[in-house]
Amino acid sequence: MRRWRSILISLSFLSIILFSACSHANDDLIVNIDQQEITVTRDMYHEIEAGVNIADEKDYDLPLEYLFYQNGVKVVDSVDIIQDEAITTYAWKEIAENIYWRNVSQIEIDGQLYTIDQLNVHRGGFGFAVEHSITDVAVLTAEALGISFGDKNSGFVLSSMPVDHVVWFFLDGFGYEQFQYAEQEGILPNLSMAGDFYPSYSIYPPKTSTVTAALLSGLDSTQNGVWVSGIRSLNVPSIIAAVKDSGQKVLIIEGSSTPFNYPNAEIVLSGDRDGDGSTDDNVFNHAQEAFQAGIPSLTMVHFHGIDDVGHTYGPYSEEWRVKVKEIDQMMGQLLQELPASTLAVIFPDHGMHNVIGDSELGNHGNLILDDMGIYIILHNK
Repeated sequence: MRRWRSILISLSFLSIILFSACSHANDDLIVNIDQQEITVTRDMYHEIEAGVNIADEKDYDLPLEYLFYQNGVKVVDSVDIIQDEAITTYAWKEIAENIYWRNVSQIEIDGQLYTIDQLNVHRGGFGFAVEHSITDVAVLTAEALGISFGDKNSGFVLSSMPVDHVVWFFLDGFGYEQFQYAEQEGILPNLSMAGDFYPSYSIYPPKTSTVTAALLSGLDSTQNGVWVSGIRSLNVPSIIAAVKDSGQKVLIIEGSSTPFNYPNAEIVLSGDRDGDGSTDDNVFNHAQEAFQAGIPSLTMVHFHGIDDVGHTYGPYSEEWRVKVKEIDQMMGQLLQELPASTLAVIFPDHGMHNVIGDSELGNHGNLILDDMGIYIILHNK
């Protein structure tokens, strides 16, 4: 009897240990963001997970960055991961692409699963106050055209409004850090003098389709519902619809395809007609033709080449520098050919960081300044 009692006690003790270990993965997680403490519960985890996996056809891995962005963090510098009393500090740029949220208090880094007690998040960013983001472009456009859209102010002060035309020059993948580098290298003679320059932030995740959703809606991914690539339509009002409702027209000049749906707009797909591996020259030609024929109230000209070359060869590569020079020359000519009473708004969707040991040498999609730092340039004519 004494022997069986000992066995039962041992089994009970073992079951308590196992239950404790298994249940710890579902415990609340303490997150400290620059000394502000947040308790992340299981319900909060499932709410974010449901937002990311809104598309039925695909389950996405859940980057930990969604938790940070949901709580107001635009750029992460570093994190402290605390397990019991052990603290491990990571530079976010080094792990951002390979860290996933697997349960409330479980994360995976480079394929290794960790159960953690607390996260300390240290913000990064420009190092100076930044007032603008990509979400301001739609509101600014409405203000410039004298139409109604949303209930917020863009924060820009322009000398001549309203105007007859607004032209968006969408420089895919050419973020703030890349612009600064190119300007220092002397390969941006036109864009560096194009107009008033406003450092700004993109939205998370900084990818073309999600940022385009923010561009069109004036709302970021936490508000417009487009949390992941692959969702191509808005379920909130769009600036295109607002322009259309005001009795005006919208023209979209794209590359080979559209990264997002543009209902109520005329769409011109340029393609790679001469087979040179780029759509930019054809986008440029179509923009020139549109300017000569007479553009509508809102026109978007989308250059994809800097992003394409950056992915393949890496940002700052020689191939990338050649493409940047080409786009700068095209932009210089197009700005000269703009019709009178036009506001040109020049912006990227996101930036790009170098990748080592991958099939591509450049990528984007993380809460690092290389990806999240952008700008808005305003040119009045």
